[in-house]
Amino acid sequence: MLLLGSGKDISAVNIGQNDQFRTYRHQIQTYLKYSNGRHRGSTPIDNGISARSGASRRAFRPFHRRRRAGTSRAHEHSAPRQHYRHGMSSAGSGSSRQKSARVLFASLVGTAVEFYDFYIYATAASLIFGPLFFPASVPSMELIGAYASFGIAFIARPLGGAVFGHFGDRIGRKTTLVASLLLMGGSTAAIGLLPTYELVGWLAPLLLCLLRFGQGLALGGEWTGATLLALENAPPGWRARYAMFAPLGAPIGFIIANGLFLILTLVLSVEEFRDWGWRVPFLASIPLIGIGLWVRLNLVETMEFAAALAEAPPPRVPLLELLRTHPHQVVAGTFGVVACFSLYYTATAFALGYGTSVLGYPRSAFLLIELGAILFMGASIVLASWLSDRFSPENILIVGCAGTILSGILLSPMMGSGSLTIIFLFLSFSLFVMGFVNGPLAAWLPELFPPRIRYSGTSVAFNFGGIIGGAFSPLISQALAEGSGLAAVGFYLAITGGLSLIAFDFSARKRTLGALARSESRYRSLFEQAHVSLCEMDLTDLKEALEAPNSRAGSGRDTPRERTSLDKLAELVHLVDVNEATARLLASPTRASVLGPIERFLINSDTLLEPLVAAIRNRSGHVETQIRLRALDGRDLTVMLVMTLPDDDASFRRVSGAMLDITEREAARETLAAAQQELARVGRISTVGAISASIAHELNQPIGAMVMSVQACVRWLQRDPPDLDAATRAAERAVKDGVRASDIIQRTREQLRQARRQPEPVDLRKVAEEAVSLLDRELLATGTRVRLDLGSDDAAVIADRVELQQVIINLMTNGMHAMADTAEDARQLEISLRAEGPELLLLSVSDHGSGISPENLSKLFNPFFTTKREGMGIGLAICRTIVEAYGGSLLGRNGEHGGAVFEVRLPTAQAHDAEGLAAE
Repeated sequence: MLLLGSGKDISAVNIGQNDQFRTYRHQIQTYLKYSNGRHRGSTPIDNGISARSGASRRAFRPFHRRRRAGTSRAHEHSAPRQHYRHGMSSAGSGSSRQKSARVLFASLVGTAVEFYDFYIYATAASLIFGPLFFPASVPSMELIGAYASFGIAFIARPLGGAVFGHFGDRIGRKTTLVASLLLMGGSTAAIGLLPTYELVGWLAPLLLCLLRFGQGLALGGEWTGATLLALENAPPGWRARYAMFAPLGAPIGFIIANGLFLILTLVLSVEEFRDWGWRVPFLASIPLIGIGLWVRLNLVETMEFAAALAEAPPPRVPLLELLRTHPHQVVAGTFGVVACFSLYYTATAFALGYGTSVLGYPRSAFLLIELGAILFMGASIVLASWLSDRFSPENILIVGCAGTILSGILLSPMMGSGSLTIIFLFLSFSLFVMGFVNGPLAAWLPELFPPRIRYSGTSVAFNFGGIIGGAFSPLISQALAEGSGLAAVGFYLAITGGLSLIAFDFSARKRTLGALARSESRYRSLFEQAHVSLCEMDLTDLKEALEAPNSRAGSGRDTPRERTSLDKLAELVHLVDVNEATARLLASPTRASVLGPIERFLINSDTLLEPLVAAIRNRSGHVETQIRLRALDGRDLTVMLVMTLPDDDASFRRVSGAMLDITEREAARETLAAAQQELARVGRISTVGAISASIAHELNQPIGAMVMSVQACVRWLQRDPPDLDAATRAAERAVKDGVRASDIIQRTREQLRQARRQPEPVDLRKVAEEAVSLLDRELLATGTRVRLDLGSDDAAVIADRVELQQVIINLMTNGMHAMADTAEDARQLEISLRAEGPELLLLSVSDHGSGISPENLSKLFNPFFTTKREGMGIGLAICRTIVEAYGGSLLGRNGEHGGAVFEVRLPTAQAHDAEGLAAE
C-alpha cells in the first residue's frame, strides 16, 4: 500500500490549499490505477511472464510515455526525444515530407541494386556457373560447386557487417552506405568480365570466389545501413512501415535479376547464353550503381544517430562494446534471422537449380513461375510491416516462423508433385511466408540495440544468421535431396523455422525480464527516495476470509456481531513495507516497528474495513474513504485513503494505496463550520431586525392615520352639542386603518412561516383609488393634490390586494416627502394607469419635487439606502420585491419636466392565465 502523509515533508493542508489537495488526489488515483495493473497490455511486462507482484510489475506505467503500436520497449528507452519531435512535425511540413520520401527512395533503390547484384550471382550459379567454372563429370557435382561459391558471400557478410558496422557507428550511416554500394557494384561488374575455367583453369574459380567474397563483404553492411536509414527517420507508429523499404529491395532486385535472365534465356540460344549472354546482367549493374550513388550522396545523417553523437562520443571499438554489453541480444538476433535466409534461398536458389537440373523443367518456365511467386513476397512484406506497427514485430515474426515450419512440411509433396502449377503454389506460399519473417525483421532486429552500437549489433546478428540459415542452404538442400529426397529438405527447413521461433520467444522473455527489472528498480527508487509516505499492504488473509462460505462481514448490518467481525478482519490487514516518510508520519523510530497489523493504528476500524470489504466483495477495484489513525506518540491523524485493488489474486500480497494526511485541513474545516454557524446566527438576528424595521415602516402610516382618526372622533364628541355623524365617520376611518394594520401584521407572520396567501385577481384601478383614500388625511396635512388618470379598460392583475396597496402608498409617501420644499400650489401627485400591449399594465406615480440625483439612480432600490436623515431605506426595496414576486418590475427615473417618476409594470390576469395553461 502507498501512504501519502505529511509528517515534516508536506506542508499542512488547510482550507486555502484545496487545489493542492485535489491535485495530490488526482495524481494518487492515476498512480494507483496503473500501479495495480488496471491497464494491461501497454507494456511487454504482461507477456505472460510472472513477477513478484502486479503492483511492482506495473507500478511505473504512468511515468513513461505510452508507446505507440509497433514501437518496441527498447526503442522507447533508447530513442532520444529529438526524434519524436522531428517525427511529429514531419507530418505537417512539406520539406519534411520531401526529405522522408528521399530517404525511403534511397533505402529502396540502394538495397534493390545491391540485392540485384547479389541475386544475379545466385541465379547464374543455379543456371550456368557449374559447367563454366566448376566442370565435373556429374552435373549435380557442378551444381554443388557453384552453390559452394555462392556460400562464400555469406562467410564474408559477418566480416563486412563488422567493418561497416564499426564505421557506421563511428562516422555515420551515409558514408558506409556509399562505400558498400561501390564495393558491391565493382565486384559484380568484375564478375561479368571474368574468363572461364576453359580459358585460365583453376584461376577462374579462384577469381570468382574472390569477387563473390567482395559481394558478401558489401552486402554485410548494406542491409543494416539501408534499414537504419529508414528506421531512424520514421515518425512514431510508422517504424516498421518505414523500415520495410530495405527488405522490399530484395524482391525488386530478384525480379530485375531473374527477369533479365528470363529475357536472355528466351532471346538467346543456349550456346550464345553460355558464351556471353550470362555476362550481360553483371555488366548491367554499372548504370544501376550510378543511380544508387546519386540518390545516397544527397542524404544527411539520421536524427537518432546525430542525437546519440550529441549525447556521448561514439565507442572506440563498437564491436567490443557490443559483445561486452549485449551478448544475449546478438545471439537472439542471429538465430532470429535464420528462418528468413533458409526459407528464401530454399524457395529460390535451391528450387531453381533442382527444378531445372533434376526435375527437368525448362529454365524459362521455372524462372517465370519464380518471378510470379516473388510478387507474393513483396505484398506480404507490406502487409507484415503494417501489422507490425499495429501489433508488434515480434508477434508477426512468430507467425512467420510457424508458416516456415508449415512450408517445410509441404515442400516434399508439392515440389515432387510433377505439376508446375502445384510447384508455383508452393513457391507462392513460401515466399508469402517469407515476407512475414523478413519485413518485420527490419523493425525488430535494430531495436535490440541502442543507437550508439546499433549498426554493429544489427550487422553482426543479421550476417551471422545469414551464414547459419542461408550460406549453405542451397548446398545442404541439394545434398539432402540427392541423399534422402525432398522430405529431408523439408525437415531441414522446418528446423530452421523452429530455431527462429525459439529465438523470438527467448528475445521476448529476455526483454520482458529486463523491463521488469528496470520497472522494479525505478519503483524501489521512488519508494525509498520519495518525500511522501509510501507503504505496501498484504490483503491476502482478508480476501480469503471474505471468500469463506460462512463469512458475513461487510453485509451492511449495523449489529454488535457485525462490528465485532469487522474488528477481527482489521487484524488481517498487514503493513509489509514502508519508507522513512511513513515511519515519521506514524512517529516510529524505525521502519521495522511500523510493520505488522494496521489495526493497532486504527481509531475506528469501520471506516477502513466497510468500504474495503465492499470493494473486494463487489470487485469494484477502487476504494476512497476517510479514516482516523493514532500515531505511536498518541497524535490522532485524519487521512484520506485511496486504494486500487488488483485484478489477480496473487497481487493482493502487495497492494498499493495512498493516504493523504488531512488532519490540519479537517481541523480548519471544523473551525470554518463553527464560524459559519456563528455567521448564520448573526444573520438570523440581522434578519429579525430587518423584519422588525419592515413591520415598523409599513405599520407607521396606518397606525398614524388611525391615531388621527381617533383624535378627530374625540374632538367631535367633545363639541357641545356633540357631532355624532362626524364622530362616527372618524371612528369608521380609525377602524378601517386598524384592519389594514392587522392585515400587514398577518401577512408578515405568514411570510415568516413561509406560508403566503394565494394571489387572486384584483382590479388595479380600485387598488390605486383605495390607496389615495387611505392617505387623504396625509394629503390634506401636506397640502398635496392628486390627479388620477386610471383609464377605463380592464385592469385586472393577479396579486395580493394589501401588498399592492402598500406599494402605491409607499410611492405616494415618498413623493409627498420629495415635495416638502416645493411651493404649496405646485405640490401635486399624478397617478396614471394604461395598458402596454395586451399582456402588460403600467402604473406610474410622479411628483413635482427636486428629482433624483444621477449618482443615486443606480442605488434607489438597494436595501437600507436612503437620502433622508430619519429614513430607514427599506421601503423601495420591499416594493420592488413585492412587484417582482408577481412577475412585474419597478423602475425609477427623473421626469421630463422635473420631479421623479416611479413605474410599476405588472402582467395582466389574462396573460397570467395563458402562462399557466402553457406550463400545464
